[in-house]
Amino acid sequence: MDTVIWSKSLSSRLIEVIKTGIILTDAKGEIRFTNNLAAELLGYPKGYLVGTPVDILFQPDDRAILVPNIMKLTRGRAGFEGEVLLRKEDAGRLFVKLSTALYKGEGARGELIILTLQDITRLKKIEKEALGSERFAGLGRITDQISHQIRNPIVSIGGFALRLAKDHVSQDEYANYSKIIHSEAKRLEYIIDRLAEFTQVHPVHYVPLTLADIFERVKNVLEASSEEGPPRIKFPNEKDLPDETLFGDPLPLARAVQCIVQNGLEATSVDGEVVLTGDIRDNQVLIRVEDNGEGILPEHLAFVFDPFFTTKFNYLGLGLTMAKRIVQEHKGHIEINGVPKGGTSVKVTLPRERRREIRTKLL
Repeated sequence: MDTVIWSKSLSSRLIEVIKTGIILTDAKGEIRFTNNLAAELLGYPKGYLVGTPVDILFQPDDRAILVPNIMKLTRGRAGFEGEVLLRKEDAGRLFVKLSTALYKGEGARGELIILTLQDITRLKKIEKEALGSERFAGLGRITDQISHQIRNPIVSIGGFALRLAKDHVSQDEYANYSKIIHSEAKRLEYIIDRLAEFTQVHPVHYVPLTLADIFERVKNVLEASSEEGPPRIKFPNEKDLPDETLFGDPLPLARAVQCIVQNGLEATSVDGEVVLTGDIRDNQVLIRVEDNGEGILPEHLAFVFDPFFTTKFNYLGLGLTMAKRIVQEHKGHIEINGVPKGGTSVKVTLPRERRREIRTKLL
């Protein structure tokens, strides 16, 4: 049996054929070597990266903290392993499983830092598709409720249209039937619009913002859409809100709070009110919406977030469902408490900082 002689050329060949990107840097973080796959994944010609600082491969926001932390962990022999978003040559994004290790050379060779990259972009795409599939599977379970919601206005439209087609319809009857048909058609359009909004899958785009930013967006939307005006809604004074930055997608978050506020308004009388408060504690964002309305029966409490669940006539019952979905997409939690005739309190808890500590604080 022939014996395979381990050689430098064999090692080099193995480095090039394995399905793992490999990058070597010196102790200062200057790239000394990349194998073909690493260069290909990142969109650079072979050998182009040699002599450049490794931090150009990372997103600009990660260069000041994440990269030094990875280097420090690696020099301390603990190494680093985790998911990282890298920056390709064309400014595109590459999700990788990054692992690092320290190699101490002999004599004057000094230290080398070994970075290995596994492309997980496809895995991330599958995760998003799975999330969408779960949502549509959930939608499939409520088909009967959707059919019921759509059937009612369609039956009304058909029935009153048939009456109009009959002879001897008075002018008053014609006007009344036409008004009902128009109203039911608008309701059908509203149901379809809300249903489309509910089923759409949008990735969360995290940006820095404040609680004041969220409340300001909610206030503007409600003032523009409400005929009652803002007096029934009590927003916190901006000076009383923490000015600390949180990370979230401002439009969906404002939409979630708006849905909760509108639900509170629907539960209160004309002289009732809805009060909003916000705070940041222990790295968590807390938003509370309280009303002094009719409250919630104990037997209804378990169903308030279910799609199309409502105890109010002529309401759709998707507001709290939408709010819960948005909060969960932000890795947060929503809870509701209420007693009959004693008002309702909805608390939203969100992580202030979705990024791991290694990306936000120097070790």
